[in-house]
This record gives sequence, structure tokens and C-alpha cells, in this order.
Amino acid sequence: MSASNFEELSWHVGHDVEVVKYQKGCHIFNIAIECNNCGTVLLDCENPKNGYQHLQTKMKLHLEEEKN
Repeated sequence: MSASNFEELSWHVGHDVEVVKYQKGCHIFNIAIECNNCGTVLLDCENPKNGYQHLQTKMKLHLEEEKN
């Protein structure tokens, strides 16, 4: 669940919120603003490079298959 409007966001005024990063190795794949009081994700953003890197890996595998 996330806060998608003024009223829902206002429920978290005065709460302890933090920006959290999610990563695998050195690649940060997601950053979120989370409410520590109630566990709600207020804002969640995927790294736009995620899709590009996936496509790049997929293309590399395809090229390697063509060589064989």
C-alpha cells in the first residue's frame, strides 16, 4: 500500500519516515520512502536502469547463441 493522495499522506504527519534503498551487490534497484511507525511505503521508485540492464543482458545472451 502507498499513500496516493493528500489525505492518505496526512495520516503520516509526525511519523518517523526514512528513505530506504534496495540493492543487490552494488546495484540499487529500488528506492522507497517508508513510514517506520506503520510500515507503509509512501513512495516507491524503480531504478530506470533496471529494464535497460535486463535488455542489455538479454541481447548479449542472444548474440552469444547466434555465434554457437
